[in-house]
Amino acid sequence: MRLNHRKQKYCYGFSLVEMVIVLAILGALLFIAFRGIGSLSEAAQKAKAMSSLRTIVNAYRQYMKDMGHPIRWSELSAVAETGSMDFDVTLIAAVLAKGGYLTDVEAWAWDFDYRVRKYEKEEGVMPTKICDIRRDANGKIISAKIDISFRGQRGFPISVCAVVAADSCTNDDFFKNDSEIPIAYSRGLCGWNMAPGTWADSTINRDLGGVFGRKGGFIAFLDGHVEWYNNLGTGNQCALKKYDTNAMTNKIYEAIPKGGIVMRTNSFVLSWKGGGESCDRF
Repeated sequence: MRLNHRKQKYCYGFSLVEMVIVLAILGALLFIAFRGIGSLSEAAQKAKAMSSLRTIVNAYRQYMKDMGHPIRWSELSAVAETGSMDFDVTLIAAVLAKGGYLTDVEAWAWDFDYRVRKYEKEEGVMPTKICDIRRDANGKIISAKIDISFRGQRGFPISVCAVVAADSCTNDDFFKNDSEIPIAYSRGLCGWNMAPGTWADSTINRDLGGVFGRKGGFIAFLDGHVEWYNNLGTGNQCALKKYDTNAMTNKIYEAIPKGGIVMRTNSFVLSWKGGGESCDRF
């Protein structure tokens, strides 16, 4: 009897359809993974921004508690470079640093801010201190001026805008309703002639676009709480209250007390609330 042994053949390959299906699934999984990583990165950036703004506001509040008044315009003059007429938010940082309330550069310049990254690439160096302080043998401050590196050769890109008071401003105005008074916010909020209540894109507004682009930004209030806003709304849906009337507004300078001055990152864009008026330049 002849035995007929047949060899069995096994195929371990994939058909073209099966390969396409596998690649499609892998592509979908990679897309979800990278999207998740991007979301985590943005969440981390927002968390850092909130923490920085709280640090700034807490330092500002402690300054007010110790001094009995908000940071004033004349105090900015004291820390400005001799003969300089360029007044911006860096001088607020210098006042707080002078008093030892906040000396950390990173609280004002966030490492994920596109303008900060651009500055570091172009200049090759980041400032390490805010204020140059000279003391006598007993430790008493002889003089304190803003460090030139913190101003930058072409303006150091601060990520934060903040509010100071005119010398004539009543102290009580800044000590009441502190939960509704904005004192600092992430750069890029439009509040004047251009789409008030929205956040500027990075390609416009003389390179003063929002840290988070048009997505939104943070506002820190004088009581210490910080909130994210995609925009400040319009009409009755506005997010802020006018200081004098409690009517709703999307213009941040209308929410600060009379005599308040919004300091931004270049001296040509200040807004002063005085005598019921506001202006783009102080």
